[in-house]
Parts: sequence; C-alpha cells; structure tokens
Amino acid sequence: MAYEFFPELSQNFSQLLDDVYDCDVSIHVGESSNTKVFCAHSNILGARSPYFKNALSQISVIKKNDIYIFTKPHISPIIFEIIIRYMYTGILDLREYVASDILELLVVSNELLIGELITYVQKYLVENQAEWLQNNFVKIVHIAFQFESYKHLQDYCLESICEDPEPYINSPTLEKNILLGLLKRDDLPIDEIELWNYLIKWGIAQNSELNGKSFANLNCWDKRDFLILKNILDPFISHIRYFNISSEEFHSKIWPFRTVLPETLFEDIMSYYFADNQPENKLFPRNVKLPVDSIIIKSRHAAILTNWIQRQDIHERIPENNYNFNLIYRGSRDGFDNTTIRSKCNRQGACIVVIKIKENGTIIGGYNPLGWNHVRLCNNCGELCSYCRGYCNYCDGNCNGGYCDECGNICNKCIKQSGYCNNCGWRPYNNYNDNDIDCNDDYPPETMECFIFSLYNGKDLEKVKVSRVISNHCAIYESNIALNFGDGDLVINGNSGTCNHSNYESKILDINNFSIEEIEIFRFYQS
Repeated sequence: MAYEFFPELSQNFSQLLDDVYDCDVSIHVGESSNTKVFCAHSNILGARSPYFKNALSQISVIKKNDIYIFTKPHISPIIFEIIIRYMYTGILDLREYVASDILELLVVSNELLIGELITYVQKYLVENQAEWLQNNFVKIVHIAFQFESYKHLQDYCLESICEDPEPYINSPTLEKNILLGLLKRDDLPIDEIELWNYLIKWGIAQNSELNGKSFANLNCWDKRDFLILKNILDPFISHIRYFNISSEEFHSKIWPFRTVLPETLFEDIMSYYFADNQPENKLFPRNVKLPVDSIIIKSRHAAILTNWIQRQDIHERIPENNYNFNLIYRGSRDGFDNTTIRSKCNRQGACIVVIKIKENGTIIGGYNPLGWNHVRLCNNCGELCSYCRGYCNYCDGNCNGGYCDECGNICNKCIKQSGYCNNCGWRPYNNYNDNDIDCNDDYPPETMECFIFSLYNGKDLEKVKVSRVISNHCAIYESNIALNFGDGDLVINGNSGTCNHSNYESKILDINNFSIEEIEIFRFYQS
C-alpha cells in the first residue's frame, strides 16, 4: 500500500514560496498605497493555473532580466496572497476572512482559471455566508450570471428568486440568462399560462419595434412582427410546460401567438389535446409546494412518489396542499438500529421509506400503505422477540412460544393462556391448556398498493423506476429485521440493506447488498 506524504510536501512548497531563490516570476498586484510584489516560480504557476500556463507561453509576455513580469492592479494583495499560497500548498482556510473578500477571491480565481477553487469558494459562500448573500442579493445576482463557472452561485440565486419570483419575472429588464434559468427550474411556483403571458410581455419589451404594439389587440401585428418575436423567444419557448396548460387556456392565450412556436412543438401540442397522444419529451410539471423535511429528496421527488401512490403518470401535476410528508425517522438523527426504526414507525399508518445508498448515491425506497401496525414488542424489554414475526403466524399475538433475545423472558403480551389453536391445531406453548385460542386470519397484511422504487441519482428524473408488488399477501413481511418489502426485494437492517428479485415486478438495483448513507421514513397522508 502506497503512503502519501502530502502534509510534508505542502510544508516544503510553502517554504519554497517564502524563499525568493530561483524565482523567475514577479507579480505586481494592487494600486496606490495598497500594492505588493510576489515572487514565484513559473513551473509551479503554470502547473496550478491554466491562465498562467497560457500567459507564460505567449510571445507578448513581458520579461526583464530573465524574470517574467505580471501586473494586476485590480487584484488586492490580501486576495492574491490567499491564492498564491493555495497554489503552492493546497491549503485554504476562509474562516478568518469577511464575505466581501471571499467573493473577490471567487472573481480572481475565475480570472486565473483555478477550477477547484472556483467550486469550493462558491459552496463556502452558500453554506457559510447565506445572510450576507441575501443582504447583498442584487450584487450577487449580477456577478453570478456573468460566467458559466459560477453554477453553484447561480443555483443559489435562482432558488432564492423562486421563493418570491413575481418582482423578477414581471421585470422587462430581466437578463436573458436569469430568465432562462428560472424557466428551466422545477420549483418555479407560477402557473404555466402565467409564465407564457410573462414571456410574451418580456419578448415584446426587448424590441423597440414591438414595444409600441398592443399585447391585447393583435390585428395591428404583421408577419414580420411575429417573426421578430419568434426569434427573441427562441431560446425560451421550449421551456414552458405546455402539457400542463388546459385546452381552454391554450386556445385563448397561446393560439393567437401560435406562429412563434416551433412547428414540431405545435404539432405535439395539437396531438396531445385532440388525440390524447403523450409526447416523447414531455417535461415534468413544476412542483407544487409539497413541504418535505428531507436531506435526501426534494419537492419534485415527493411529487413523483405521490403520483405513484395515486397510480398516476409521474408527469401529472399534484394538487397543492393535498398531500403531506411527515418525517418520523431519520437515521443520522435518531440512530440506525432496528429497534429505533420500528419504535419510530410502528402504528403510524401509511409510510414512505427513502434511502440514500453510500456506494453510489442512488436514492431508493418503498411505500407501505398499511404501515407497520402488526408488530408487538416484548413486555419485559421492549425489543422484538427473535422467535416471532410481530403477530405470530399461528395465533393473534407477539409470541411463538419463544424467549426474547434481549431479556430472556417469555414474550407474554399476546398469549395469556396457552393451548391448541382452534383453527390450525398448533399448540403455541408446551403446557397444555383447554382454553383454546384462534389464529389471526389477517396475517400477513395484504395489499396490492405497496411498491419499491429508485429515483436514480435524484437528478436524472427520466431514469426513475417503480416496482409494484405482484401478490397481495407478499407485500410486507414482518420479522425481527427492521423493514422487509416482499421477503427480500428490499430489506433494511440497521445501516445496511439487500435488494433481490422475489415478490415485486422487478429489481430496483443492480447490486444485491448496499450500505446506507442516510434513511428517512415519512408518514404519508392526504389532507
């Protein structure tokens, strides 16, 4: 096994930076009284920064007495000190710097094309300086959309705008890339027909010839006007979710502007309305506000799960405020042991289990419409008895004539009097007793509404998968194992699990065994 001496290497390179010996680069930063000259080595700068690698290879680079000269008056000494020390040592600690300096660090990192620094600084700002970002939101939005590399900051801004989008979406001066980013989002809480109206108004405002035209009266519009509008709206038009717009709204609001739609899109819409043909590339509906307290899934995933529960197409729009996901268990918060899992979810009604797999980040889970209502715990210790399966297979109780794993006492919560069962002739305990008992004919719980699922990586929603139970008496198996769908199709046992093909339509994972990074259980109910 190779041993890595990175701390020693970092320390040695730090000493190299502090020693001007053999330096062949001089970098002058700052202006007026706030200036500083940094000495560096061209081979290190070129290896760590694509900007310097390219600049040092240019014929036009300034060189005096075999020293490369760079002048950067717009970069402050404090910021360049952070960057050059990072380039030499690979160490970065932002805790002692104010948010404005960290933002400047991001801008300079982008100029010098230091990719890993660009990504890290954005994440640090979002996770540790959220209040400052909100207080300086207009400035942040302006900076975030200047470069594609600011993806994390852009997502933060768009998510914030989606909390109250009306002031932005109504603005005729809204920047193109911000508008496009909003239209692409699943969490933009505006009806599609309203977005269409906003988009038409915005497009008209972008052209001086159209700006004086009436939006309501199109009789004064000619073919050239519609062509101008079509060219303006071309990057945006396909991001409206037309298939979530009623035919009445389409006829009254969109039909008058039908010539701005691409021909193939228009044909798909007509086929959808008049022949009920589902298009191949139908966009998901934007998420309604389905509050879900989760660190694994988001509102759009909750909408997909709700549609599966209702046996609807996953593209169907969920009525707002109709469904609830109430978090009752989280592994990292409550513990991953089986006893805790069962104590949290027993007798809660319908439950949704969501799991993030440690090996590959895949999100899987299952839906139990009956809940885990059949399990009983030992009277003495509160643990699941190792011999019983919740309600016993033979009698209506929590005992199979066995002893509890934890306390050694007989589980006596269910069988008060031992004897032969009236229905099956089984004697639950060795002592004969004439007071017979009856079987629990309802065991195991029967339902055809159970399913297991995969949300893939949570991002590529076209790869989501649902697998429904095949036989109604094979949906849920009760045992001392925490959760068991289909007697092996999906089994959760503490912080590990297995996935095989047994009693559900298909397997949801390519692997049989997995480790659990996080698990959450939600009580699901309709308002």
